[in-house]
Amino acid sequence: MTQLFSFDIFDTLLTRLVIEPTDIFEICGDRAMRYGWINCSAIAFKEVRVNAERRSRLFCKGGEANLDEIYREVANTLEVEQDVSDKLQQLELEVETEYLVAVPKAYPMIEKARKASNSANVIFLSDMYLPETFLIERLKQHGFWQDGDRLYVSCQYRKSKGQGDLFLQALADLKLRPQDLVHTGNNELADVAKPKSLGISAIYFDEANPNRYEQISQKYGRTTAGISSFWAGISRYTRLAAPTTTSKELATANIAACVAAPILTAYVIWILQQAKVRQLARIYFLARDGEILLQIAKELAPKIYPEVELRYIYVSRQALRMPGLTKISQAFWEWMFDDTDIFTVESLLARMCFEFSDAQPIFEPLGYPRDRWQQNLSAKERKELRAKLKHHPLLQEKILEIAAKKREVLKAYLTQEKMLDGQAFGLVDVGWKGSLQLSLESAFERFGTRNPVGFYFALEKPSGGLKHQGEVLAFFFNLNNSTGLRNNIDYRYVSAMEVFCAGCEGTTLDYALQPDGSVKPVLKHIHNQPALDWGLKYFQTIVIAFVNQLVTKSPQDFNLDYSPKILREALDQIFLSFTSSPTVEESQAFTDCPFFDDPNELYHFYWAMPFRLRDILLYSISQRESFNVHRNSWNEASLQVSSPMVRTLFPLAIAQRKFLKKIKKFIKK
Repeated sequence: MTQLFSFDIFDTLLTRLVIEPTDIFEICGDRAMRYGWINCSAIAFKEVRVNAERRSRLFCKGGEANLDEIYREVANTLEVEQDVSDKLQQLELEVETEYLVAVPKAYPMIEKARKASNSANVIFLSDMYLPETFLIERLKQHGFWQDGDRLYVSCQYRKSKGQGDLFLQALADLKLRPQDLVHTGNNELADVAKPKSLGISAIYFDEANPNRYEQISQKYGRTTAGISSFWAGISRYTRLAAPTTTSKELATANIAACVAAPILTAYVIWILQQAKVRQLARIYFLARDGEILLQIAKELAPKIYPEVELRYIYVSRQALRMPGLTKISQAFWEWMFDDTDIFTVESLLARMCFEFSDAQPIFEPLGYPRDRWQQNLSAKERKELRAKLKHHPLLQEKILEIAAKKREVLKAYLTQEKMLDGQAFGLVDVGWKGSLQLSLESAFERFGTRNPVGFYFALEKPSGGLKHQGEVLAFFFNLNNSTGLRNNIDYRYVSAMEVFCAGCEGTTLDYALQPDGSVKPVLKHIHNQPALDWGLKYFQTIVIAFVNQLVTKSPQDFNLDYSPKILREALDQIFLSFTSSPTVEESQAFTDCPFFDDPNELYHFYWAMPFRLRDILLYSISQRESFNVHRNSWNEASLQVSSPMVRTLFPLAIAQRKFLKKIKKFIKK
């Protein structure tokens, strides 16, 4: 006989937009309280509903209670009349209907099963208290049910998959042998181990089970009024709907949907809310971090602040530092000699916007001939060069002359982009010192326009003793006013946010005045090809899919007027889980993800580059200060993708380094 196929329903074919099924009860409690049906809190109603189900099972054959029996106990506990109990029961069915969505990858499974069966029919089995008619309606609604299919629900037959007798009931009714049935489900015990023990073939399908990031978010459901659980449900639905053909795409989709998208979305919701409070006319998203943030804002703004104008502006540290320069200060030298893995005279000249022909008469007498300009300078050599240049009046005069010329072109560009028209506006930049805003404010002082409101993911204090003239706000933490989730900068966030907010174009180097008077940004490259080759477009598509699902699938219980800052603890734990303990698959997905260390993009590394054996050995004998390939590398992922020998030697090298430090201290004593 041709085999028949059976399927579990919940988290196999259908899943909820919340992670924990009992969160549905809290949502019901919240609505019932607002309707005036109950006089207890939503959380209290949830507990009543959970306990009512537990107690009802005590009186039911096989311990399988139905919804009528459960709500009889709810009414008994709350001391409400039958009509109120009926309304509460109907409310639960309505909320379940709103929050149930199809698992996209279940459709091809069902289709394949129907083609493999002569009857083209399938069986649905569910350990569930919900009525048979309700489940059939939902299966029909989402395109899983067709005439001739059969449904076996535990509360109707008083038998369960977990005990195995629900499978036996189906076999007896359909006159099947155990070997004639193939069952698919997401529970290792009820859907796999139990049917196998009965001689039934079983397929484990766990893609709709919450992953570790979604589980973390769920844990914060109570402290976020269920919002984090709902967001986790959106993450789950987004990753399930993502088109994936390779293991890299699968890992990338999971990180985009469950880590990057929630963090970036919460940040942008906060920006729009704060802009609305301040009645800003425009929000400028600064290139390139602002590229994905602007896309997110376009999805969210109609729901939060539809009146605001959203604009993208081409800027960079390189493009703004020189036009914003009005005097040679300590901050200027810190920028020019900002520490990067590779620092050459050529890279310094690029930062200063110097032509080589103008630089040669200055640098050669100082001991830096043209043939040395591409040499990577050591820390000592960088310090020596800085000391020589700080006391070179001709160089400083030339720098200020260049800055003045560039400032005029910048003014034309900002005028073109309506930034100087006097209306209140905001700037969006991820962080971390607000240097782009500082440069713009320096130029604004000359141009005579109002200062912006800066919106940052996180802020530490500006270097060089500088202070922002306009308002600066931060979502995650702000060390300028000692508020937020951290009291110091976590550089794992810095590198991760650089990756999450990478742009599809090259960095902005300068501005070019056109014959018609318009100004065009001068980009290093038209396309950020290394990032595109890695899969940036795909990553961004998944992030925007999350936002779109959040906007379109948010029921009345979760509109977007709550403060996203209540999600920060959950988001932080998700982020730390990602960076501290990446899987091998996640690490491999980022081995070719570019990381640009130089402001002019003269070179790039990769975020999760494997550790080299040579570096590990040199570190162990104190010949290197670190074992990472570059200063912004993701060490935990790098270790995962390193050779077996390197992974073996890694802890030994750390132990050896600690031992040598102890010996050194002992000798000094």
